[in-house]
Amino acid sequence: ELDKTLIEAVKDPLTHIVRNACDHGIELPEERKKTGKNEMGTITIKAYHESGQVIVDITDDGKGLSREKILKKAIERGVLDSARGDQLSDREVHHLIFSPGLSTAEKITNVSGRGVSMDVVKSNIEKIGGLVEVSSVEGEGTKITLKIPLTLAIVPAMIVRSDEDRYVIPQIKLLEL
Repeated sequence: ELDKTLIEAVKDPLTHIVRNACDHGIELPEERKKTGKNEMGTITIKAYHESGQVIVDITDDGKGLSREKILKKAIERGVLDSARGDQLSDREVHHLIFSPGLSTAEKITNVSGRGVSMDVVKSNIEKIGGLVEVSSVEGEGTKITLKIPLTLAIVPAMIVRSDEDRYVIPQIKLLEL
């Protein structure tokens, strides 16, 4: 159970992540068979509260993120230079997928981002005070975690008192004061 404002803020980033998992993460059935996986890929979405935050985990059992592919694209796009790429940890390389304009997609499709990179997900989540984390093992899958503060559920409002009664009016509904 979440506030409608929170759900609205998370809807687009969550959709983008799931579409990317379908389009880029999960391999075709033939490829999955060759690697000993079940022909049908799995994407799991898990949401829970923890320490005043809403945590949403999106996990797929696909091919995972390719360190080489991400580094190659980051260097091509000028996000970092080749000398620096060798010094980055896997975690740092994985987080490069959130760089503006960086996409490892071979072709633009209607399933995933339609040419939009993952920086949109990160910026939308950060706009509401949240955090995005990614972890991946090549050949095994990827997990993206959204951490969103519960305080977003606090609606900015104006309190009006009339005699002894108090009324709370959400600021979004105010037209004029």
